Amino acid sequence: MGPTGGVSTGHPLTTSAALAILLKGGNAFDAGVASLLAGGVLEQDLYSLGGEALVLVYPKQDNQVTAIVGQGWAPKAVDVDWYLTRQKDLQGEGLDPAVVPGALHAALTVLEKWGTMSFEQVAASAIAYAQDGFPMRTSTYRAIQNQLKFFEQWPGNRAYWLKPDGSLYQPGETIKLPALARTLTRMVAAERAARSRGRAAGIVAARDRFYKGDIAREMVAFLQQHGAPFDASDFSEYYARLEAPAKTTYRGYTVYKHGFGSQGPVMLQALNILENFDLRAMGYGSADYLHTVVEAIKLAYADRDTYYADPAFVQTPGEGLLSKAYAKERAALIDPRRSSTTFIAGDPMRYDSHVKQWPFWKANVDHAVTPRAAAGGGAIAAGDDSSGIVKDTTHMAVIDKAGNIFDVTPSGGWVPGAVILGDTGIGMSVRGEQFWLDKSRANQIRPRARPRYTLTPSLVFKGDTPMMGLGTPGGDNQDQTILQALLSIVDFWDDWYPNLHAALERPRAQTMHFYGSFWPHTAGFNQLNVEATIPDAVFNELKARGHDVSRLRPFGMSGCATAVMIDPATGNRFAAADPRRDCYAIAY
Repeated sequence: MGPTGGVSTGHPLTTSAALAILLKGGNAFDAGVASLLAGGVLEQDLYSLGGEALVLVYPKQDNQVTAIVGQGWAPKAVDVDWYLTRQKDLQGEGLDPAVVPGALHAALTVLEKWGTMSFEQVAASAIAYAQDGFPMRTSTYRAIQNQLKFFEQWPGNRAYWLKPDGSLYQPGETIKLPALARTLTRMVAAERAARSRGRAAGIVAARDRFYKGDIAREMVAFLQQHGAPFDASDFSEYYARLEAPAKTTYRGYTVYKHGFGSQGPVMLQALNILENFDLRAMGYGSADYLHTVVEAIKLAYADRDTYYADPAFVQTPGEGLLSKAYAKERAALIDPRRSSTTFIAGDPMRYDSHVKQWPFWKANVDHAVTPRAAAGGGAIAAGDDSSGIVKDTTHMAVIDKAGNIFDVTPSGGWVPGAVILGDTGIGMSVRGEQFWLDKSRANQIRPRARPRYTLTPSLVFKGDTPMMGLGTPGGDNQDQTILQALLSIVDFWDDWYPNLHAALERPRAQTMHFYGSFWPHTAGFNQLNVEATIPDAVFNELKARGHDVSRLRPFGMSGCATAVMIDPATGNRFAAADPRRDCYAIAY
């Protein structure tokens, strides 16, 4: 708690980079971009600057929330047939599932439009860590260790991540990334050259050098040399899209998410459904509570896998999906005594004034059960991308003294699977693995389409008053983590206030009742994972209701909720991070 501001991110040094900017007089957007840049150096087992960044901002002067879609797009040369005729797939490594890096465009767009500082100022920590080095953390070491076979195919990755003698940097040792430092300093040089035209022009110049200048030419040359179907225009014409967020209300709160090009509305749909139940009376973590929350999420996932896709190509019935009447209809499908073993999308078109037909595949599985053995040893086994075990994500949330809020979920360009593009230090995003190679699916790969992404920041208002930024890593599990954290906060306020950490520590459940977003889109129908701190009586009751339930270790759920808040009663700032990782929060 503090009177002025707060930061919560996935790494202590990332939090430090943002805090340093706030202490120098920067606003939440300056600090948020600083955290994005620093995290892209420090957290590359989770996210790199060749990945993507999905941002929600609340600038107090605008008095509205804006979504910045820093999700990269596929090259214009590809579609479903391009892959099928070449017998290629979207398995998540190498260049076949590559999309244009979007994180830097999103970061610099936020800085240009809402920041007060220069790119050079906010990039200082990132450049220093890349140039002078930083301590290798254990999770990054393990990610590198697990990719040694992949590095054999890509000598540039081996040179980038290993010592000159080919050995691994051990946890705690200092690693330097000079190639990445050079790329960032070249962007700073472009900004300096354009400084006479003003702050915004300098930021645009830095961004253009990456997407349109010599850095882009080097990246494209490397891609073409290795047979990837990119040309210069795929980078030069790329832009981070600005759009209105999706939103709903829940018991007096207003919740904002990215739109239907993301999985974010899953949480909004689940909240609409859960508004029909008295969760407070059930008690947090009871069998009734967990069963009801899980069943609501399962219904929302069936709609996600059916209707959500890039809005530049697909007209989603968003009005109907977020209709309270539609939610009441879906809520009536929940059997309080039995786990649903169907996976059937609803008909939101009846509640939508714009979309009346759906030309794509629709979820309609009557007997949706996936035995754990058939799922390759269980939905949370190592190797299942959707669980967030092999590949994961990070999150940054910042609030400043003026009440501006920045919330971002960046990911991709990971150590696992991302190819370092020549001497740029940029690991190419493989987020194309979230497309389908199926023309019947709304979320199919198309020229210049953005995959329906799992990354899902959140802003929460109390009524019309801004209150909180909240997000998490965790792949498909992200909106489940955020939903359960939000319910813990708003439905059980008196149980934690004013220690926001306590609201994030409560045990969680995780359904796998969906098609995984990551290739090859494996389903885990009727599978439910709960943390070991769920009491035996609750575990046994969930099993009796038909859930294929399995225990995880305490705090073993994929994800690490990080949050910043303005206390509605006092105006003080809270910052919190749950203990499931080395996430770090500070208020001042």
